[in-house]
Amino acid sequence: MAKKLSNYSEPIRLGAVIDAKMPISSLRAPLSYYEYISVPLSATSTSLTAYVSPNDSCTWQIVGVSSRFGTASTSGTLQVEVAGAGIAVGSGTNQLTGTVALSGTANTTANGTVIASPTTISSGSAINLIIAGTMTSLANCSVTLVLQRVS
Repeated sequence: MAKKLSNYSEPIRLGAVIDAKMPISSLRAPLSYYEYISVPLSATSTSLTAYVSPNDSCTWQIVGVSSRFGTASTSGTLQVEVAGAGIAVGSGTNQLTGTVALSGTANTTANGTVIASPTTISSGSAINLIIAGTMTSLANCSVTLVLQRVS
């Protein structure tokens, strides 16, 4: 007997077959669902857009930011911001209480502290990584953003 698949996006991610009669609205991620976005950084990295929210009627918030690198930068730092449509990189709303150092101990995870009321990310909004300081020598760096669906 065939197992009934969930109505959420997990079956899609796992390559499962979905009933063609299933309405699109039932494929939305459930509330409290988490998305993880990883972005590589290097000594030549500059501020960038890491994610653009699609037009899917879902809203999200940043609930976690972590970084880890193999070789530290000289004095690099990372801030994460949310910017609505038409807002340039560097002009959005910071989502961390302070910056995350990219110059600490190698091969150690550094976690950012998310602000008390994170900005809601809706269709067309972007998540930007703001790089500052001297990035010289940074290597094997990955930044992971954790998003939680709120509606």
